[in-house]
Amino acid sequence: MPSEPARTTDIGVKGLALRQQATPDLAIAHLRPTIPEHDIHRHQHDDMHLVLLLAGRYVSDASGMPAVCAEPALIFNPPGTEHRDRFRSRDGLFLTLTMPLAAFERLSDGVAVSAHPLRLPRQSLSAAMPLLKEVWGWEHTSALAIEAIFTELVADAVPKATAGVVDVSLQRVMDRLEADSMPPPSLQELASIADFHPVYLARAFRKRYGIAPSDYIRKRRVHRAVSMIAQRRTLHDAAATLGFVDESHLHRSFVAEFGLTPGAFRRLALGRSEVSRIQDGCLPRR
Repeated sequence: MPSEPARTTDIGVKGLALRQQATPDLAIAHLRPTIPEHDIHRHQHDDMHLVLLLAGRYVSDASGMPAVCAEPALIFNPPGTEHRDRFRSRDGLFLTLTMPLAAFERLSDGVAVSAHPLRLPRQSLSAAMPLLKEVWGWEHTSALAIEAIFTELVADAVPKATAGVVDVSLQRVMDRLEADSMPPPSLQELASIADFHPVYLARAFRKRYGIAPSDYIRKRRVHRAVSMIAQRRTLHDAAATLGFVDESHLHRSFVAEFGLTPGAFRRLALGRSEVSRIQDGCLPRR
């Protein structure tokens, strides 16, 4: 990978590029949508596209996406994807990582990733967030860092085996956890949804998703704060709306999940010119 500064690309034609960088093997850009929804027609991408949706109402053909997504999401579009993904309005924010087929195949190293667009698991979002820091703080090791982040995400793009009875039941639980409802469900309610004993449900859920149901709800709550902060909502407002105890609770949870403060994220997300000088946005490697 060359170490010279990245050249600019024409990726901005798909949106207003707040920042963009590129090498022969990848292009990364932080953008705002500029094309009206009615002007976006079905089209095909020869390259691999990874879309990190930060804010806005987004419509996508990807598997696992709701009819309209209004919270952060990570979408994997394999080479050859044909779709009509678009924003419902121009107040969105998103990041794209693009790789030509040869670079994608080299980094995936024969892993049988999905041949169809899909939303990557919620757990992938925190692993992908450092991409925002790299596009703004670009230097000679950024391309290497981006490739390393991408290889972490490849495993999440592997299609799952045909769902069995347990997976179908757990999906019903997941649908309940993804619903916007307060108060959150009890373990007994989730067990009833799955038709499992509560102990079995807790074990099966952790085995399938790697975390407990309560931690999944907490993670989703922090992820929803991303869009609110990017849309200039105050930390106090976001904390109150999402059910955090106070601003400090949200602040601590945000740092634990993403490795940067809400203020540092806001400056990156809004594209401020001084973001390269921020002192509190250091992201630990995961």
